[in-house]
Amino acid sequence: MKEKRRLRPDGRKVQALLMNNISFIGLILVVVLFEILSEGLLLGKRNLMNIFNNFFTIGMISMVYTFVLSIGELDLSVGAIVGFSAAMGAFASKISLWLILPVAVLSGIAIGLLNGFTIARLRVESFIGTLAMSFVVRGLTTWFLNGSVGVPIQMRYFDKDWIKVTVAVITMVILYFTFERCSFGKHCRAVGASKEAARQSGVKVESVRLLAFTLCGLLSGLVGFFTLIRACTASSNTGNALEFDVLLAVLFGGMPLTGGWTVRFRAAVIGSLAMAVLKSGMSLAGIDGLIQQVVQGAILVIAVALSFDRKNAAVIK
Repeated sequence: MKEKRRLRPDGRKVQALLMNNISFIGLILVVVLFEILSEGLLLGKRNLMNIFNNFFTIGMISMVYTFVLSIGELDLSVGAIVGFSAAMGAFASKISLWLILPVAVLSGIAIGLLNGFTIARLRVESFIGTLAMSFVVRGLTTWFLNGSVGVPIQMRYFDKDWIKVTVAVITMVILYFTFERCSFGKHCRAVGASKEAARQSGVKVESVRLLAFTLCGLLSGLVGFFTLIRACTASSNTGNALEFDVLLAVLFGGMPLTGGWTVRFRAAVIGSLAMAVLKSGMSLAGIDGLIQQVVQGAILVIAVALSFDRKNAAVIK
């Protein structure tokens, strides 16, 4: 009996260690699996930048999505914001090439602010509010573009690898510091844990929720700019289904849907890397596009089942 009692704490420690590092384990398994299936092409020099490009698009938004998810909310409009921002940047290029970046970013901020106002002030559930915003923004993008709009080919200068690596690193450092070290990040987690308790502690709950969605819009606008200059064209399909890639990335990284103090910034980074590898690996392995959607859908269901805390939450917002 004594030996069994001594083993129980060790068993719990091992279990806790596995749960805390399950996202790392998942990333390693994905890398190993597709390195085998692709016959060593996954981690080849030619494909590493493809993985980074996937990571850049998904990871930039996933990192800021940490703030939205930590307050216990969802944003299903990020893909539409990317497409709309790219479209507005393309139109701005007809006036001046220097307007592409600020117009794309400001477009993202405007929609993010509108999302925040709808959820924080009008009390609309984030799932419904951002989904409706996605339809509205997609409709406006299709209407404005009426096909597609291009930008001058010289804009591809800003699509260089060193520029994107620099932007990604700077963004990661700023968002990590803001989330883990600054009061705003702590306030986001406090709101996610309990809005009423946070309010009684002096946290301006509505302002925190408003700013979280605005930041998400800002980064979506920035991604819209880089998406535009990479293809040199904006169309109604730009950013299509990106919101689900982002959601899958943060959940794959182990981020809980219920928000609160258990949200970790590293989950966004690890999950985005896993998603980048997964998308690149499936393409290299010759997996059909429809099968890829099935695989991603299955992973999403499993991730939600594992990450959702049924004891502390009654609904997913």
